[in-house]
Formats: sequence, structure tokens, C-alpha cells
Amino acid sequence: MIQAVTVRVARPTDSAAVERILEASYPALMSHAYAPAVLEEVLPLIMTANPQLLGSGTFYLAEAGDEPVGCGGWSSERPGTPDIEPGLAHLRHFGTAQTWVGRGVGRMIYSRCECAARAAGVRRFECYASLGGEGFYSALGFERIREVDIDFGRGLGFPSVLIERRI
Repeated sequence: MIQAVTVRVARPTDSAAVERILEASYPALMSHAYAPAVLEEVLPLIMTANPQLLGSGTFYLAEAGDEPVGCGGWSSERPGTPDIEPGLAHLRHFGTAQTWVGRGVGRMIYSRCECAARAAGVRRFECYASLGGEGFYSALGFERIREVDIDFGRGLGFPSVLIERRI
């Protein structure tokens, strides 16, 4: 039996569900692209639910029945800054539970993001994609702009890719 997946706006009370998804997704997704020492430092920082995103109304949770299976969203602000550029939004914190990868969950969440962003006047998405996540975004039509090194402080850089897509 195929279980239906629904996508809804996430709430601050969904923090634990989002963290379970990220914990089930990121280590597996990134293990082939990064050295274990890098992941040991970075994963605890990026597998934490962002309270600002959860309260934004632009972050989504995908569920199969009562099971959280994916998450992701967008913001007008450039990640880590208050900077806003009219017409530009940033995809944020996408993840899919390992048992649901390849079943369209990420695409469903992206579609919801694109519809809401267009309605808000957004014409272009940017995303700082992990090296392991670039393929997902490429399949959605994103193009690589350049490699970037995300600064997590303490001398910790995280190799990533800046990608974009007109919507």
C-alpha cells in the first residue's frame, strides 16, 4: 500500500520532528562528500532545527500519516544575516528521511516553497547546497554559481556550492 504524503506549514512545536529528519538525512547524504572529521564538527550545528525558520510560515513539514518524512523551506533573509534583496529568496534546511529518499518528498516541499515564494514576489532562489545535496537541486533546475566555504566559526569551514534558479 502506498502511503500518501502531505506537506504543511511547520510550527515551532515541530522542532523535534525536524531534528529527527535532519539526523536521519544529513549524515547519510553527506558521508560520501566530506571527511569524517569535518562531519563530526559540522553535523551537530546543522542538524538543529532553526526556531526562526519554524516560526516563519515559510518552512514546511512533510508527513506520511503521523510520520515526519521531510522538511525544508525558504527565507527572504540571506542565511546568517538580516540582508534581504528584493525578488530573491533562499532555500533552507531541506532534508528527507532515508527511507523516503527518491519518492518525491523533496520535490513536493520544493513545489510548495516555489508557489509561496512566487506569491510573495520572489523571482529567483539561491541555496548554499552541501556537496552531497547539489544533485537534488540540480535535478530541480538549479545551476551552480560557485563553490563557497561556509564559515561556522572556530576556524571551521564547510565546503558548499552556491546554486540558483529563476522561478
